[in-house]
Amino acid sequence: MPAGNYGEVLLEVADQLCAELAYAGGGEVPGSRSTLGEEGVMSQVLSPTDESLVTRFRASLAKIAAAVAPGTGNPDLRAVQTALDGAELVVRGELVSGNEEQLPRLMPSFVFLVTLPAVGQNRAIALSQRTSDLVKHELEERA
Repeated sequence: MPAGNYGEVLLEVADQLCAELAYAGGGEVPGSRSTLGEEGVMSQVLSPTDESLVTRFRASLAKIAAAVAPGTGNPDLRAVQTALDGAELVVRGELVSGNEEQLPRLMPSFVFLVTLPAVGQNRAIALSQRTSDLVKHELEERA
């Protein structure tokens, strides 16, 4: 699979999961904006294409977190923000290292981390497993 497709797998799986979770939000989702790629923090480390992937992926993870939050009370937004920052740093690190092919394998862990504060361990594990199934299916279709 061409290198650029691994990032697209992440975005496609995130979109599928948002649809399954009936994400109906609009506007900016809490946590979707990062300061990690701003000038002076981690700027000029990634190509514009990779930077765009990171931005879009973080927004997708934030939507997943928001999709599971309604009806669960008020999740710890700080924990969600921290999980989003961690996922973004890992994605950046894999891209800088030239390991984009690792990203789909990491996606279930990212989903677990960003949903855990809102839904608890059992539901977060179930969402992680569903994400793993979606990733596997998406990779098979692209092979």
